[in-house]
Amino acid sequence: MPRLLLILALVMAWASALHAVEASAAALLPDLAAEERPARLAALQALGQARDPRVAAFLSDYRQGSAFRWTPAGKPALIVLVPVLRDGAGIPLDALSRDVLSTAVPQAELIALEVSGPERKAATTAITFLQLTDPDPAVRLSAVTKAGDAGGATNRTALAAIAVSETDSRVIRSLAEGIALIDLADGDEAARIAAATKLGELGSLRARDRLAPLAANTAGKTSPALVAASATALGHIESHQTTVRAVQTVFSGISAGSILVLMALGLSITFGLMGVINMAHGEMLMLGAYGTLLVQWGFERFMPAAWLPWYLIVGVGAGFVVAAAAGWLLEMLVIRHLYGRPLDSLLATWGISYLLIQTVRATFGDNQAVTAPPWLVGGWEPLNDLVLPYNRLFIIVLTGVAVLSVVVLFRCTRIGLLLRATVQSRRTAASLGVDTRRIDGITFAFGSGLAGAAGAALTLIGGLKPDMGQEFIIDSFLVVATGGVGNLAGVCCSGFGLGLLNKLLEPMTQAVFAKVLMLLGVIIFLQWRSQGLFPPKGRLADV
Repeated sequence: MPRLLLILALVMAWASALHAVEASAAALLPDLAAEERPARLAALQALGQARDPRVAAFLSDYRQGSAFRWTPAGKPALIVLVPVLRDGAGIPLDALSRDVLSTAVPQAELIALEVSGPERKAATTAITFLQLTDPDPAVRLSAVTKAGDAGGATNRTALAAIAVSETDSRVIRSLAEGIALIDLADGDEAARIAAATKLGELGSLRARDRLAPLAANTAGKTSPALVAASATALGHIESHQTTVRAVQTVFSGISAGSILVLMALGLSITFGLMGVINMAHGEMLMLGAYGTLLVQWGFERFMPAAWLPWYLIVGVGAGFVVAAAAGWLLEMLVIRHLYGRPLDSLLATWGISYLLIQTVRATFGDNQAVTAPPWLVGGWEPLNDLVLPYNRLFIIVLTGVAVLSVVVLFRCTRIGLLLRATVQSRRTAASLGVDTRRIDGITFAFGSGLAGAAGAALTLIGGLKPDMGQEFIIDSFLVVATGGVGNLAGVCCSGFGLGLLNKLLEPMTQAVFAKVLMLLGVIIFLQWRSQGLFPPKGRLADV
């Protein structure tokens, strides 16, 4: 019983405090219509200290000129919001609750509040102060960053006050960074030296442009101690940023290589193990991407809203199935009749690729896009200023799963055993009762399905267009040739290696020249090692 009474007392106290906050915010609103500007600015500053979450939304509309003073018949004047004025009238809304207060009111009865430059700036500052205690860490982080960049004693006091209770690591770092930036600009000598040292420890990119003049003593008034502290801090920042850039480059190369590996895995099976030059392999990627788009549309139209964020998991499977089905039909209707005739298979699949492109263009148009699910929005921040996007991490994980699946299929299943037997000696496998035609169909379908999974993954980082597969087919052949025809380990090594090489070259030159240099490097490598990293085995070993 005493515990119940305590809980009841706490609830009543919280409700009373909330009511007091709301009443305080409402009491400040009439001052926004004061004739004197200092009174209006003081009201805006006081509103920034309120803890009513509705105030920020009101101030946002106030900045846009949607706030008015309205005096209902027989009642005191009110500050109201009128979002739209039409036909000389508007519908007034309560400034905080946004409840409708009346039907259409003539515009003549609505007196617009004066919102010039100083009021707009003060409202922006007030919104930032209100967001410092927002429940959403992302909103708090943005507000803390703005307050730190703006500077001033008032902002420093506000940042120091919330730093005591902040729990989010990114916001805590931004708070320390913002306080140090303010101290660096406005503090005494000791505070400025301590701030410079702190900013160096944080590796603050925001502070680099502020520390550089101090380290160079461009004004000629900086003390030797502060010059030394600023120079040391700049050294720490540059070292940290070098590490960040290196990790970002490696990560970008691995994520770009992941798409190549997914594409080349399927190509390694159809080209490397079956000896078929499939120029329509890029269109298998395209079909997988559009299969994912259809899954998204299906979820949006037929599934509960709570299921929509998980459409991508189904989309990857659908992309694999759609591309695998297309590959199975292609092998059965065309490729099966062209084994041992590589030039004919090349020309036939090239023509089919353009047929698929035009069919998709006629059906879907030129450009489509897939919306990334909420759980893949944002990124992981293992280091300060280093954000690894979740969508690219997902692609890397998907590639790992695909590689593991291929290894398990080839090494641990009966289908894999029959496939390897067919590759090593088709005649011997057939004499032992293996249906080599069926194995060929399954193998070609599986390789095409892997390209479809690559297309599903590609929707996370790019738009959809009918000829999107053409951008990857040449690179995929390069990966297979460099790694060794028919070798899965070679595909992984060369795919990630070429992706990383491309990203390393891009900062030094333009993207087009990076591609040219990468192609030149592949040609030189193949001149030295013509059979790739791992020489081919099986049906193509003697080609």
